[in-house]
Amino acid sequence: MQLHLYYAPGTCSFVPHVALELIRETGQDFTSTLINLRNGEQLKPEYQAINPRGQVPALIVDGKLVTQVMAIIDFLNNQFPQARLLPTEAMARAEVLSTLAWMNNTVHPTFTRVFRPERFATEDSKAAVKETALEQFKSYLAEIDALVKGKQFIAGNQLTGADCYALAFIRWAGLARINPQDYANYWTYVQEIAALPVISRIMQKEGIELVTYK
Repeated sequence: MQLHLYYAPGTCSFVPHVALELIRETGQDFTSTLINLRNGEQLKPEYQAINPRGQVPALIVDGKLVTQVMAIIDFLNNQFPQARLLPTEAMARAEVLSTLAWMNNTVHPTFTRVFRPERFATEDSKAAVKETALEQFKSYLAEIDALVKGKQFIAGNQLTGADCYALAFIRWAGLARINPQDYANYWTYVQEIAALPVISRIMQKEGIELVTYK
């Protein structure tokens, strides 16, 4: 099977990027292409021909396109169960998928309103939209802080995409001038996640660091 990932450093594409690295450890290789969002590469005809929505991640599987974090993780987990991307026990798997879906459809879009409020507001209301979203995002960080208290992984005994998304959020928080150390459980947990060899390799490949708070 040929797998090719289009990703942007530090974005939600980090989640399937790590998943593919776990799959690589089982013997299935993948290739990848960096899409520079700052330069607008996602809007250029070359990438639009690959993913007309102009988003990352985009995974090409034997010439066919799969998009959206949830769909990519579900597909990869079904194709490569030996990589253990999700728990095998039904309830544990449902709990992780529930958390991952919440991260993808609630936490992530809220931060988009912090970082790109102009997409959701007029010039006059932009500041209010950003302020409201920032406070909501902080409440979600607090929720994750409680969720990971005393845990190595969100799933309890294995790394999943939810942990990768959690790492992305704490990086984004720093960019929004939120001190990650305000969330003690979260910060302790995510430092251990970042130190895992598979996570460290992808962070190095993407050229990103855990600490973004200045």
